[in-house]
Amino acid sequence: MPRQTPRPTPRPTRAEKDRLAAYHELATTMRGLEEDLRWGLRDSLRLPREWMEIASDPAVPGKEKVTLRLDDDVLRFFRAMGVGYLTRINAVLRSFMLARLAGLLGGPEDVGYAPTAEEEARALRREILDHAARVSEAREAKEREAEAREKLAGLRALRDERVGKD
Repeated sequence: MPRQTPRPTPRPTRAEKDRLAAYHELATTMRGLEEDLRWGLRDSLRLPREWMEIASDPAVPGKEKVTLRLDDDVLRFFRAMGVGYLTRINAVLRSFMLARLAGLLGGPEDVGYAPTAEEEARALRREILDHAARVSEAREAKEREAEAREKLAGLRALRDERVGKD
């Protein structure tokens, strides 16, 4: 019997690479969520008591205007679906809420351990660094604005000098 040579593994397509990247991002996001849920939020102020009221209240919920920052790729994804993307974002959030309230998704009450000292220290360092970055960005924005105002004042002075000489 002739010996068969193994077929070379086909190179992944761009779509497959994108799918794998999205899967990796999902897994990373879920790991972050799991880390947040380890805090044991059952009686915490981080878990609003109103959630139980929401679960038991059959009334049609009202709408409330909020400002929400979303990742660029998340917003592009929903906008690509066309008109009504904000309603779809709300539906995804509602599905998550209802799944949690129905017990389909586990949460902090299902986790019997608290974060380790290392995990807590990492989270605190992340908060501190994020805050420092925001402060630094705000300071740099003010400096750029001041430079732009100085440049504008210089151009106005030059214009006045030139126009005044004519």
